[in-house]
Amino acid sequence: MAVWLRSHLRRVSVRPTTVRRLTQAVLQQAGYPSANLSLTFVGKTRMQKLNRTYRQRDYATDVLAFPMQDVLQSSLAFVGDVVICIPVALAQAARFDNTADEEILRLLIHGTLHLLGYDHETTEREAKRMKRKEHTIFRRLSPVPRILA
Repeated sequence: MAVWLRSHLRRVSVRPTTVRRLTQAVLQQAGYPSANLSLTFVGKTRMQKLNRTYRQRDYATDVLAFPMQDVLQSSLAFVGDVVICIPVALAQAARFDNTADEEILRLLIHGTLHLLGYDHETTEREAKRMKRKEHTIFRRLSPVPRILA
């Protein structure tokens, strides 16, 4: 399993080994231990551009997921890309009374589940299913290690 990690941040740095290990653990807990994905950390400007281009929403969102089509048929599949906006994650952490690391892990879980076919925007039943899976994975990976350096 491979996790391709990129960071386009200047003011904040992440711990790559920890992030890769957590991403692998998320995939393991989700039932896809051999899946591959890319993970990118960005700032608000880049995230707003991505959100505007791909979702026609002109603001910086917390996480975007770009799943590959029909990749879940292979256990060694590249499932897609997750993009996390660190400034938005930090603001949300303060608002939701989470640590920055907890919020980043929550977004990583959320984005990864989208790559694996979960979609909270389709039906209320699917939203509840996804939320349960997110909580289960988060609890299993707690306490959350330091992600930000």
